Amino acid sequence: MKQILIILTIATGLFTACNSAPKAENETVKVETTTTVAKQNRLEVYCFHGTRQCETCKNMKANTKTALDKYFASQLKDSSIVFSIIDVDDEKNEKLAEKFQATGTALMINKVVNGKDSIIDWSDFAFEKANDNEVFISKLKTMIDAALK
Repeated sequence: MKQILIILTIATGLFTACNSAPKAENETVKVETTTTVAKQNRLEVYCFHGTRQCETCKNMKANTKTALDKYFASQLKDSSIVFSIIDVDDEKNEKLAEKFQATGTALMINKVVNGKDSIIDWSDFAFEKANDNEVFISKLKTMIDAALK
């Protein structure tokens, strides 16, 4: 019986490790609404996360923001690219999280053309490269360039 409890405790710890870091007090969560650009073709970039985040999750968000600010500032300004950081644990984000089937940390792209969504999940890439800032930023730039075509 003790072995089962130990195994369950370890398994629970492994499954929740990504959500074990406390949220930084000074961290702001930006939620963009797309209603003002609803009819405009655009690329929506979503970084989903839970309330508690590990370093990999934080790096994914920071690297995504850096890449967008560095290479796509004009597109962010004219709303042809919309960047949002979404806390999936916040009830107000429930419908959006459901739309993208995001239950935790994820990097999702939604290419909107003529009002039709085309959702692309880049989470595997994001987790693989999140801790290698230069590679992440460079590869994300290439991926976004391709998605904009």
